[in-house]
Amino acid sequence: MNSLCVMVCHNPAGTLSMDARGVVSFRYFKGYDGTPLSMSMPVTGIEYAQKVVRPYLFGLLPDSEDQRAAIAKEYGISPNNPVALLSHIGLDCPGAVQFCTQHDLAIASVIARKGEYRPLTDHEIADRLKIIRNDRDSTWVGIDERWSLGGNQGKFALAHVDDKWCSCVGAAPTTHIIKNGVIGFKYQALNEYVCMRVAKLCGINAADVSYRFFEDEPALIIKRYDRIKRKDGHVTRCHQEDMCQALAVMPDKKYTSDGGPKTQDIIGVISKLSFSKGSLESFVKMLFYNCLIGAPDAHAKNYAILYANELDTILAPMYDVASGLAYDLTRNNGRLAMAIGGENRFGRISGNKIRKFAGKNETKIAAIFDRNEVTADWCIDTMASLAQSVPSAMEHVFAETDVDGIDELCDHMMHHVAGNCNRILSLL
Repeated sequence: MNSLCVMVCHNPAGTLSMDARGVVSFRYFKGYDGTPLSMSMPVTGIEYAQKVVRPYLFGLLPDSEDQRAAIAKEYGISPNNPVALLSHIGLDCPGAVQFCTQHDLAIASVIARKGEYRPLTDHEIADRLKIIRNDRDSTWVGIDERWSLGGNQGKFALAHVDDKWCSCVGAAPTTHIIKNGVIGFKYQALNEYVCMRVAKLCGINAADVSYRFFEDEPALIIKRYDRIKRKDGHVTRCHQEDMCQALAVMPDKKYTSDGGPKTQDIIGVISKLSFSKGSLESFVKMLFYNCLIGAPDAHAKNYAILYANELDTILAPMYDVASGLAYDLTRNNGRLAMAIGGENRFGRISGNKIRKFAGKNETKIAAIFDRNEVTADWCIDTMASLAQSVPSAMEHVFAETDVDGIDELCDHMMHHVAGNCNRILSLL
């Protein structure tokens, strides 16, 4: 039996175990009454079985099999053993969960958040960006770093401390995620920057982003919404989980087309949040925005729940959003990751499809919308408002952004997004 202590919001929460057959389970400590590890594992006295635990654990780890293999090779463990992987890179995970040995817990190294920040030069960061672009067999995680990030795209986590970028050693919390775009899609990181900035201008709750070069390497920098920097400089972790984790769905099933969650499933989770009305409205705006810009990757792992405290839950800010309309392949063959009223083709969402999305002919979904006072007419008006504001907001972001590649990206993306918005407006 292998086991790890699970910390949530810096408090000992329970034990993660794996038996000799490789079967994992989780049980909360007796008397624990803090933030739950997941909505799929509420705080009770029962032992949670592998069917629920395994999807949560793999949601904390890279989706990329190559990346898990690279990490496993470094430590001499199996790439498909989440307990072993998290024993090495589980001190700074998405949300406020940390994994440590019983020995670490006994000496309170994790509780005390021991770790250090090591300043990095632009040259060192540029080298890391080159590595994640060119070497699939290299780990994203730096020497002495113990963080983990989900997803399939190459990325790494740093902290911004005293105006310096720093590597986070041990349990020191990271504050930003750095990535240079999806390989094979030109200016993809810049595309994501533009789309995230446009979303903010359109009133959508989205993560803060910036874009810059480290020497000759472009980088999208995402400020972590699950980290809060206090006035004294101390960084506090906030708990979060993505929708696949909340629904106990493995990451490889994140797309509806692969048997993963549908919009109805996400709405069902949102109905259980303490701030369900605001969260439902936010989800509608995010979903519709992804539709308008032709974003093909807005699957269930790209929506998340943020735990404001032990009791309050809300839909997390939007993240990982980029337009597929900038590229011939996704422009001509692209589909939304989750359908709206049964329709997933770009530019085909009509008023009737939105009414179906809001529960027309689906009693349970309609009841959730009614209970939260979100009407189908409000949804249609929201789509129309966004369709009118997205093109002008995008023009503004392109005009104010002065970096290499911005004009070429604009030429390939701007008129296609505007055309998509106009087509949807005509269908409402």
